[in-house]
Amino acid sequence: MYTPRISCFFSIVIAVVTLVTVQVIAQTSLDQLYDTSKQVTVKGMLIGSATPQPPHSVYLLISTTDAKGNVVQWAVEGDSIAELHKRGHKDDSLPMGGTMTVVGYPAKAGQHPEERMPKPIRGAIERAFDLAKQGRLIYGTQIILEDGTKVPFGAMLK
Repeated sequence: MYTPRISCFFSIVIAVVTLVTVQVIAQTSLDQLYDTSKQVTVKGMLIGSATPQPPHSVYLLISTTDAKGNVVQWAVEGDSIAELHKRGHKDDSLPMGGTMTVVGYPAKAGQHPEERMPKPIRGAIERAFDLAKQGRLIYGTQIILEDGTKVPFGAMLK
């Protein structure tokens, strides 16, 4: 016999299964794209950011210099803006033009993390896309501001 209770139960089961599946797929995807055996640190100035709607990641653009004094830019992928807000991240937590240190994992050679980026590709996402294709994309797990404040940025990789 069909009852509203059974219908509600099945709706809840479907919702839970869908959420778990999406998280497992996201986790697997990130694990395949980033090398968690190599931690990298990039210190530089925040010059751009993109906060597409969830479930897409937030992307930061960091400008730094290499050993020869050449300007080098890096793209940093983090969690979605919804996940960051859940952990207390405020929209003004990372000051544009501010110096920061990003700790994270490099993209694996031969992978194409730029394929996961939201479409259309424009603005800061376009620059992050270009940097990803050049091998200058990291999954940032923590950002350390100039005053020493630590800001969790990407928690999906563990």
